[in-house]
Amino acid sequence: MKELTDPYEKFAYPYDRMMANVNYVRWASYIEELFKHYKSEPRKILEIACGTGALTVLMEERGYEMCGLDRAEGMLTVARQKAKEHRLAIPFIRGDMRDFDLQQRFDAVLCIYDSINYAVNAAELEAVFRTVSKHLDPSGLFIFDVTTERNIVQHFHGQTFAENHPDYSYMWKNLYTYHDKICRTSLTFFLREGELFRRFEEVHVQKMFDVSTVKKLLKQTGYKMLSAYDIYTFSRWNRHSDRINFTARKEEA
Repeated sequence: MKELTDPYEKFAYPYDRMMANVNYVRWASYIEELFKHYKSEPRKILEIACGTGALTVLMEERGYEMCGLDRAEGMLTVARQKAKEHRLAIPFIRGDMRDFDLQQRFDAVLCIYDSINYAVNAAELEAVFRTVSKHLDPSGLFIFDVTTERNIVQHFHGQTFAENHPDYSYMWKNLYTYHDKICRTSLTFFLREGELFRRFEEVHVQKMFDVSTVKKLLKQTGYKMLSAYDIYTFSRWNRHSDRINFTARKEEA
């Protein structure tokens, strides 16, 4: 029986190169547009599931006081090195977005690139919302996105991706099951160690949530859902949306 590595622990090494197509500058600008749209002027911002810190670093460079949280130590190692190279003192903390306690509050919380989909059922998603709420100041914004069933079915289900590079190779297989709206991704990495390559396996599980479920859980956990937009726009999501961006405000007690 093959031994599995925890998600993103080995993926961390090639992650930024494999995701070179992700336009974090555009994402940062869109988040700032959302701040302006909702007349929010945050200073302290927490990014949960921050990964290798690409957005965290960008937002810090734009003048925000950032903090990053992720459950994969491999990703945090890369994030800390990235901050060091940019001469930024950003705290990157290991923690699970479903249950963490930083003993402080923030003006806004971010969670991008379908990280929310790693909550694999409604109970876990509710736990994320409640934990985030404990770290938000009254009237603080929570900005996050979800990938959609359309995106998974159109671009990932039943497909295999593979690449070879001098220091790593990978195979990426995806299977989506409609009855439980779960996408299971099997990642096989071959990472160079001297003259040899060592094999690692990761399995990633993501749940597709419809807008009505997200809205209901936000309300249950003390937020007002302000919008569900087609990503990078200020237009309502639609059946062709591959990614939906949510903005919610923590309601004052």
